[in-house]
Amino acid sequence: MSATTKLPSLDERVAAARDALSPAEERVVSFLVEHREEAVFLSAADIARRLDTSDATVIRAVQTLGYGGLSALKGELQDALRSRATPTLRLGRSLEDLGDDPDAILEHVLATELALIKDARETLRPSDFARAVELLASADRVVVQGVGPNASLAEYFALRLGRLRKSALAVTARGVGLADALLDMRRGDLAVAIVYERGTPEFEHVLDRAKELRLPSIIITDTLGFALAGRSTVALSARRAGSGMFHLSSITMVVIDALLMALAGRDRVRALDAYEDLQRLRARVAGH
Repeated sequence: MSATTKLPSLDERVAAARDALSPAEERVVSFLVEHREEAVFLSAADIARRLDTSDATVIRAVQTLGYGGLSALKGELQDALRSRATPTLRLGRSLEDLGDDPDAILEHVLATELALIKDARETLRPSDFARAVELLASADRVVVQGVGPNASLAEYFALRLGRLRKSALAVTARGVGLADALLDMRRGDLAVAIVYERGTPEFEHVLDRAKELRLPSIIITDTLGFALAGRSTVALSARRAGSGMFHLSSITMVVIDALLMALAGRDRVRALDAYEDLQRLRARVAGH
């Protein structure tokens, strides 16, 4: 992982500026995100004609994202394309482009995963990761929040923490059902939230409750690290599949597994004892 401080990416800027965009600017930004390879070669006038809007709207949208101008954004896109010239880009950004050829789909997914792992080495800062491990180790209990597709990831994290004899609870409730979990949060807890692209009301409530109780918190995200700066103690950002692509959860699993391994490494005797105890209990339950 690189310790070099990086400027926020296009996706991070979009997540941070979403509420500040007008409807017309939102259309421009959506075009830039969904057609980034093509946008590298287009002028503001070209983009304006495509979207039936004005050059000024295109420039305003780019500036709202925090770029000095369209050339700065295009420079970032060019650098990204050069560094990510993987089979993923050649195969296309959607399953529709791949058709029903199993070999092509397998190559697409494997190439995507390799590109995302390479990205993670750049976006996951060692200092943030080390701080997250420290928070996990010092917590009396870890409350892991995730909803929708992220609910299973929260449950997985909580289960694996339990196998290290770290008290953990997965919070996956939506709506008013979340109130019981919020009531149960207490001093000594660490809040961990898994959230992508756009925050959810449940995510907001968990962070607000953690702040109210003065609890530390970790966010595991893709593009929201910049947008949510200051909302958590630590934000671990790792990009998932790019815009328009089938979203993959493997990078989240990599981050979670790395945290678990690092936590186990802090107390190897305890981790190995817990594993051996688990094996004995499994054998007993199985009747061996």
